[in-house]
Amino acid sequence: MALSESQKFWEKQSTNYKTAFEDLDELANYLDKTERRHLLKVVKTKPNFKVLDLGCGTGRWAFEFAKTCEKVVAVDFAKGMIDRAKEEAKNRGFTNIEFGVAGVEDFRSEERFDIIIISGVLVYFEDENLNSILKNVKKHLAPNGIVISRETVGIDKRLDFRDKFNPKIGQTYSALYRTPEEYKQIFLKSGLKNIYAEDFVPTNFPMTIYRKIIPSSLKQNWALRKILQSGLLVQYFLDPILLNQKWLYRPLMNRFWKIKSMLFVYGIN
Repeated sequence: MALSESQKFWEKQSTNYKTAFEDLDELANYLDKTERRHLLKVVKTKPNFKVLDLGCGTGRWAFEFAKTCEKVVAVDFAKGMIDRAKEEAKNRGFTNIEFGVAGVEDFRSEERFDIIIISGVLVYFEDENLNSILKNVKKHLAPNGIVISRETVGIDKRLDFRDKFNPKIGQTYSALYRTPEEYKQIFLKSGLKNIYAEDFVPTNFPMTIYRKIIPSSLKQNWALRKILQSGLLVQYFLDPILLNQKWLYRPLMNRFWKIKSMLFVYGIN
């Protein structure tokens, strides 16, 4: 996706963006809780940590790290996203977050950060741009710091979507879903070695059934949404078990899904 096109896309999304573009609160809240639990189990913070959130969107991860870290710098190239994040930070009483309008490729700072998080950003960049982006990331990393990358990946192969219409957001988008191994090698070429890679959220059957089987005319039905809530509650407690017992869900995922969300952690090589 060209830079100007990407900026227009995210400026438009800034007015109503929710987790993973989910329009139902039940699904958005489930994904939010599940991803937070997984990430905070893997990544341990300290009170003196400084965190950089590149492509922060509306501040979801910035707020999470601001709870336990000394300082968070959160930037996004979409001013609308930053405006929403600033307003939310003010409403929630955060005073240790610095917001700025900048892209992941042109962010500059004299500070070095213990944690740099890039969530759902790299799929919108071509291969030739990633090397310079990751070199910029490494330059801002403290000696023992880590990079957290949350990306959607192609399960069997790379998938290149161009001007694909997404009914959940009501507009077209372009994205490049690389394989997990591709990401590991791209980061390694920039001097960042992979130290953790795992499915972010196990395949979620209640959410999948609701998305693919329930007709659009019934998706807002009160009774069906109550059933969805119950299913998601059960799924939330099953997720840690599934992550430890991948044989229970991976064959189904690999057969019926083309993409999935993964959590990567990298350190300086």
